[in-house]
Amino acid sequence: MQNHIKRIGVPTIAAIMLMAPMLLQGAFAIAPTETTKDRGMHFVGVPDLTVNKVIDPETGLLTSANLTVSGEVAGSGTGGTATLSATAEIVVGCETHGGGEPPGQQKRDEDVTASEPITAEAGRGSFTVTTDEVTIPSDFECPSANMTPFLVSVTFTGITLTVTSDEGKSITATFADQDP
Repeated sequence: MQNHIKRIGVPTIAAIMLMAPMLLQGAFAIAPTETTKDRGMHFVGVPDLTVNKVIDPETGLLTSANLTVSGEVAGSGTGGTATLSATAEIVVGCETHGGGEPPGQQKRDEDVTASEPITAEAGRGSFTVTTDEVTIPSDFECPSANMTPFLVSVTFTGITLTVTSDEGKSITATFADQDP
């Protein structure tokens, strides 16, 4: 019986180890809270939002985050454009070389938007749109050169996917706020 358990245990541990990076990256599909239709144009199923985050393996600190949405539309004619937009609420702090975190975190809002064309065949087309990565703002400086800046958190709010057809139809999908 023990040999049987050992044989099952090794593949299970290997599977968990392979999945661990995905769990750290925050790769889970999120369905919209609301979608709209316009004159026959609609989403096929629901678009899936993924919140991607990158954690530094050495420090365990968040280094960047972004959004990706994928889906399919019908009734879009010859094509159109998929646009993903949100506001990233960024909190940045500083870490001392001793690992301490002094007070004085800074919060900033940054608009993130990305668009991709959709080519439709028989009125149906698919899309994947990814925003640029949100990182530490380039003009952020710690009070001392002996400190290292890091992302404390990134929260995406007002997440909206808008798909506009070449014929002027427009549909949207709205997603709940996300804190990777």
